[in-house]
Amino acid sequence: MSSSALLIYGASGYMGELTTRQAVAAGLQPVLGGRRAEAIAPLAKELGLSTRVASLDDQPGLDGALDGIDAVLNCAGPFPATTMPMARACLRAGAHYMDLAGEVPEYEALLACDGEARAAGVMLMPGVGFGIVPTDCMAVHLKRRMPDAVRLELSFQAVGGVTRGTATNIFTGLHKPGVQRRGGVLVKALPAERGHELDLGAGRTRVFTNPWRADLITAYRSTQIANIETYTALPPPVRLVMRSSRRAGRVFESRAWQALLRRAIRLMPEGPSEKQLADGTSHVHGAVENEAGERAEARLRGPEVNLFTSLTAVEVARRVLAQSPPPGFATPAEIYGPQLVLVEGVELTDSR
Repeated sequence: MSSSALLIYGASGYMGELTTRQAVAAGLQPVLGGRRAEAIAPLAKELGLSTRVASLDDQPGLDGALDGIDAVLNCAGPFPATTMPMARACLRAGAHYMDLAGEVPEYEALLACDGEARAAGVMLMPGVGFGIVPTDCMAVHLKRRMPDAVRLELSFQAVGGVTRGTATNIFTGLHKPGVQRRGGVLVKALPAERGHELDLGAGRTRVFTNPWRADLITAYRSTQIANIETYTALPPPVRLVMRSSRRAGRVFESRAWQALLRRAIRLMPEGPSEKQLADGTSHVHGAVENEAGERAEARLRGPEVNLFTSLTAVEVARRVLAQSPPPGFATPAEIYGPQLVLVEGVELTDSR
């Protein structure tokens, strides 16, 4: 399979461009896709790449854009709006689907398409970036260390900048209910409902429950551990907003509030600067426990989260292009194992 069989959709966005440049540096020659020719043309010209133009609400045009494409990496957010149109186009075209999504609803929607994907010979793998690869690999690594684990806790901390897309996903979705995994099922949970102090590898910090993390789908799928909690190290202002969303949900979902948020986010830089990419770090802590109370822990340190995302996304795409994966819904570590996370600059160490 040739490298030209990969389509990176959303290539004009911050993460699309960063991932495209990483793909070219890794020796791939992806096709660049997007809604507007003028948005993707400059990058394509600079890197000597071809383009396909189609809007996600134009099914014939999208089907034409996927003609001859073997795999799609969807970098176009917001993923609640882009995941299913592109995934369904991939099912029609027989192209494997990957994206950078990281929240529960999109994963549930793709998981519901598992049977259809198997019949079509298509793999559906959301979360090939930082959103899932490090924590999914951490979960599988710990499960192998403690096969009888019944509880799993995953925490992460990002040190560096944030993209407009990530900010949009976080702040415009604060009014939405969250979940945690209890006894193998998803139960309702509130944002920042619980917190504790933890050393993720950059010194002790407080982490708080993040009930929107798609690890609640993927880690269960990858490990079958029945009880899973996800935590994030949050700056105090974000923590305050998350807690406020519990009591002011109707305000947060109002058109006026959503419009105000989007205007504020548009004033942000599109993403981290080159210096922030170089200086930023990411930290993941994982812990499992069995019925006897025995515990195993591990820590992961990696590059800035957006750079991390580009590295793992390209690595997964490279593997998909090299050998067609099994069809159906899949998590990164389920197919490629916990060593997948060990891209450039990543260290995984057992701490207990």
